[in-house]
Amino acid sequence: MFGYVMLPLSKICHSISSGKAKTKDNIGKYPVYGSTGIIAKTNEAVYNKTNILVARVGANAGYTHLAEGCYDVSDNTLIIDVKNEYNLKYVYYQLVNMGLNRYAKGGGQPLVTARQIKEVVIAIPAMREQERIVSILDRFDTLCNDLSAGLPAEIEARQKQYEYYRDKLLSFKELPK
Repeated sequence: MFGYVMLPLSKICHSISSGKAKTKDNIGKYPVYGSTGIIAKTNEAVYNKTNILVARVGANAGYTHLAEGCYDVSDNTLIIDVKNEYNLKYVYYQLVNMGLNRYAKGGGQPLVTARQIKEVVIAIPAMREQERIVSILDRFDTLCNDLSAGLPAEIEARQKQYEYYRDKLLSFKELPK
């Protein structure tokens, strides 16, 4: 274990580019991603791999999310294509943690550019450490955001806590005579 290296995103990615202008339809087989999620459907998927998407323009400039499977991307979104020698989810969590919205410039229509994002520097540990960090953050994300996994676990924990304190409060020691 030798710690980590600091690398600009441009060295970690194949490319950081904008999507293309899209007609907004509600028909089609594949999602079209915009700044903050799915904005339309299309029958032509341009991408067929997981990529990091960053809102490029507007109030949500800098918002970061993942796109998986077959999809297309609108022109108001940056597509970050991470090289295979890095853990994509690790890079994603790093970017989310950094808050890319702080790079947004402009008053009326804030803007984050590919040039700015390429210069962002992140800490890259060994692959095993990247995987360990992602595993922990994925579990935490599931507990916080997946109602089918997180809520039952929380209910069970609170039930045990309730039973513990109930038993403590309702158990009485006999007074010496």
